[in-house]
Amino acid sequence: MEYQRLTILTALALASIQTSFSRQGNAPLSWASPSESEGNATAKKIDADSLRYVFPPVFQAVTPHQSLDSIQAEAIRQIAARQGKHYGCSAISLTTIAATLGSVFTEKQLRSMSESFSGGIGHKFSQGTCGALSGAIMAIGFYAHGDKEKHQSLASEVYDELKKQEGTVTCGDIYGKFHFGHCDGCIGCVVSKVLEILYREGDIQTKTVQITNY
Repeated sequence: MEYQRLTILTALALASIQTSFSRQGNAPLSWASPSESEGNATAKKIDADSLRYVFPPVFQAVTPHQSLDSIQAEAIRQIAARQGKHYGCSAISLTTIAATLGSVFTEKQLRSMSESFSGGIGHKFSQGTCGALSGAIMAIGFYAHGDKEKHQSLASEVYDELKKQEGTVTCGDIYGKFHFGHCDGCIGCVVSKVLEILYREGDIQTKTVQITNY
């Protein structure tokens, strides 16, 4: 009985609000769910604007290096700086790209969010995906413009590049043939490909750094 009373009161309150809006010359209220409204708004934006402006990168990539070759050379230097320091392959991929392009996250935060993907997730090896690849794909989400479909397409390119080099993207298969001796090659492959893609897509801003002597 109480439930029916509350339902009736709610209906009367909504009717009163609707009448008030109509008297003020407003359009009738729409009770569409947030997801429906957001979807319609997004569709209109995409029709009227480019994908880059509708879905800008989450983080802006800025580097003082002026060419892709110099950006990739910097990444190689960053990979070397992390070797032998107990980083997982996934963490080396992500932190290397972040150090090369700039990040709002600290090194510790980046390691924390990516470390567990190493060794095919949790060092299970077996059928797990190469951790270096997983870390690199995370960077695509950080620095590339575009929607879900765009990011998936770019991620697929990185996947294909590693598979072309190794014949597989499965951690267990790579580890079974090379143990840890080939991890550096996997990291270098995916990091280089991510930087190539971001550079090609115009998501890396090159900026000359001016050094002032005090």
